[in-house]
Amino acid sequence: MTLWAYALAAWERPGVSKACLRLQDRHGQCVVLLLWGAWAAIEGRNVDIPTTRSAVALARTWESDVIAPLRAARRALGTAAEVTDDEARDLARAAELDAEHTLMNALEALTPPPSSVERVGGLGRQLAALMGIWNGSRAETLAFSLAAALR
Repeated sequence: MTLWAYALAAWERPGVSKACLRLQDRHGQCVVLLLWGAWAAIEGRNVDIPTTRSAVALARTWESDVIAPLRAARRALGTAAEVTDDEARDLARAAELDAEHTLMNALEALTPPPSSVERVGGLGRQLAALMGIWNGSRAETLAFSLAAALR
């Protein structure tokens, strides 16, 4: 399964979108990176430390330079009382989603192929570690809640 297909399916599971948005908005986490980490673990892809560092660096660049500005624009359009153009909001939403899709494709490209090692048992620890690498956040409870929802 591709990362994109996994992310779309995961997002629809009960509790996943809420947990992801809370991690993003309250803890400054990169949801795309967390979904990548979960997908890699569930797919049995052994992601080593250099690959993880490359993924985090790539996600940082995309998040700060592309995705965050698009998200800010989308949110501004969604709250501006004088903006009544649904098409503008839809275009902003689509641009943000396209940027996230592009980042997911890039993260998938640097991920090793599946191996016979299954790492689902450590999914909560892996997500918590990614959160710590991303910005030092220690929201382990949310990481484990997200891991449980993603299984």
